[in-house]
Amino acid sequence: MRKKSTSIISIGLMAAAIAIPSGRAFAADPPGNREQRQELREDLQELQRLRRARDRELRQGDYQDAREYNEKIRDQRKEIQQDRRDINRSDRDWYPDWRWGRD
Repeated sequence: MRKKSTSIISIGLMAAAIAIPSGRAFAADPPGNREQRQELREDLQELQRLRRARDRELRQGDYQDAREYNEKIRDQRKEIQQDRRDINRSDRDWYPDWRWGRD
């Protein structure tokens, strides 16, 4: 009888250990509003498109166009970083964190 109760307890603990972290993943809302997240997704897709175009130009041997794509990629990365900052800044306004409220 003792072996059976030990196995039931261990199975219950294992199930709890698996269920708790997966529940936490869905607990918080993602930062930013829907439009901001959509804009960020579009910017990331544009960055991937620019990278593919640059790689295509490099394969074809057109280094001048590849340099132009590198500049566009750099600008797109800066825009994505700024969008992420804006999203996180707007999220902090709605949900103040204890670290940001210190004096």
